This record gives sequence, C-alpha cells and structure tokens, in this order.
Amino acid sequence: MKRVWIAFSVLGGLGLLTAIVLTVIEGVKYRVREEQGLDPIYAPDWVAVSTYAGLWLFVLAVIALAMTGIVAVVQRRRRHTKA
Repeated sequence: MKRVWIAFSVLGGLGLLTAIVLTVIEGVKYRVREEQGLDPIYAPDWVAVSTYAGLWLFVLAVIALAMTGIVAVVQRRRRHTKA
C-alpha cells in the first residue's frame, strides 16, 4: 500500500509541477513582450495541452490517493472487527 501512495504522490507532484512551470514560463514571456511594446501572443498549443494534462494528472492522483486511503481504512476496520 505504501508503494501505491508513493507512486500516486510522485505522479501528482509531477503533474502539478509541470502545470506550474509552464504557466510561469509563459507568463514571463507574456510580460516581457508586453514590456517591449509588442502584442502578447497566445501560448503554443503544446504548452496548453501539457498544462491541462499536468492538472488532470494531479487531480486524478489526488482522487486515487483519497480512494486508496478509504480502502485502507475499510480494510483496517474489517480486520479489527473480525478479531
């Protein structure tokens, strides 16, 4: 059970980190273009898709961790009631 928690924690962390890093990088690019007097441009499609994928990975990992925790609690209660 511990390995599952670690795996989902790492995946969720990577997803969130991806979303944060790409958002910050594109925000800085936007601000630099704005300060130069240029029209800011939209982020490339791959950045948008990667950001959404990272956020979805984070959300799914949080849900999986919650479900794993619920299953662990239920199993622990069943063990204690049988004894």
